[in-house]
Amino acid sequence: MKSPEFISVTGKGKLFYDDSSLESNFVLGLNPYFIVIVPEGVPLLERLAVAYSKTIRFSGTLDDGRMVKADVLQFRKTQPFEFAALEGICIGQEKNTPPDESRYPLTGYFDGQFALVHNGWDISIIPCKSPETSEAITEKWRCPVDGMVLRLRRKDSTMDQHRDFARVVMNLLSLARGTGVSFYRHFFAWADEELEIWRHMAGDEIGPGPIVPALEMGKFIEQTLPAWETLSQEQQKVLHLALTYINLSGLGYLDTKLFHIVQPWEFLAEAWGMHGEMSDSITCLRSRLKQAVKQWKEEYPDADSDGSWGNRIFLIFKWIKLRDAIERLSTFFGLDLERVGLDLNKLKEARDRVAHSGKLPDQISAADKPALDLLFTVQYCLQLLLLRMLAYQGRVYHASDGVRTIMDIDQALKTARIWRQPKK
Repeated sequence: MKSPEFISVTGKGKLFYDDSSLESNFVLGLNPYFIVIVPEGVPLLERLAVAYSKTIRFSGTLDDGRMVKADVLQFRKTQPFEFAALEGICIGQEKNTPPDESRYPLTGYFDGQFALVHNGWDISIIPCKSPETSEAITEKWRCPVDGMVLRLRRKDSTMDQHRDFARVVMNLLSLARGTGVSFYRHFFAWADEELEIWRHMAGDEIGPGPIVPALEMGKFIEQTLPAWETLSQEQQKVLHLALTYINLSGLGYLDTKLFHIVQPWEFLAEAWGMHGEMSDSITCLRSRLKQAVKQWKEEYPDADSDGSWGNRIFLIFKWIKLRDAIERLSTFFGLDLERVGLDLNKLKEARDRVAHSGKLPDQISAADKPALDLLFTVQYCLQLLLLRMLAYQGRVYHASDGVRTIMDIDQALKTARIWRQPKK
């Protein structure tokens, strides 16, 4: 079985700490989880002295002649001794002029080549050499692996503007592919120079799987980029957070998966201004309970001095309003929760059991679907909801009797997704 790639280059340079420096040959190492500098031939006592300095910097030259530097290093007590590059490593020479292009080897993105122009940005996807092998390594090792390469070109755009726009594209790709699409090295290129940066970025969680077919990716990006840009800064932040929770629900125990996938519904409803209401009968019940609690406090003033017992009585009404807000949000974007098969009360029950006991039984109750089916349904509903929030009009993955199919999103928003073959 092939393992994730470990990039390794060698050269000679200096470690700077306090008013001193150490010169040695070194090895730079990069894998999906850390970036290190390993010096060679430095006496042990000098290495330990470096460990206690407040700031450690590094600069040098690779064997191929490229300059390399790292501004913030942290000593790691390993054998051999090494230094973790906390803010990454720069290889090559940065220029003061805007780059001609930038490139980002994408973790978690192995299929879906496209090219388009948006607001002056020339966006394209470059295939990787062996996508099947890279995807297989991700699935078997459950770790981020380089796949296809995102290339951006735009006249007079700074490196920061390139990186910011790349993150937007990667957020959208993360939604479509149902897994974290990120990068831990990237390139800026000029006509006569190239700068390579090793820096781990967040957002590479292994998620539940794709919702948008690879052949639809060009249309998906073309439609959702303008929609993303019309969102408020708060809505963009919340939508990105919802993506993170979707991907966090792809790994770990079933209990924690369900806990993660419940969280986004509330802050999505709030960010889109959905306020839940209660029926007249429920409002009447709350009013009577409020009067009863008030009378009880007058009769027993010392029984609940901080009001915590009385407040707990009214928590159920908070859920009723939240459930109504979620239903309003779903309806506004065309997601029919009842027809798709998501019962919000069962979802809350599952979440509460995890929150209170730290674990979840195999079934929510004797007559209910297995908890795994509930997880699949809520993941799918949340993916559909975010797609429609971003004005996507195209095809999505679906499932009928356990077989994956493709259908238009308008139909998927009101069709139950059947994960398992029905029992005869």
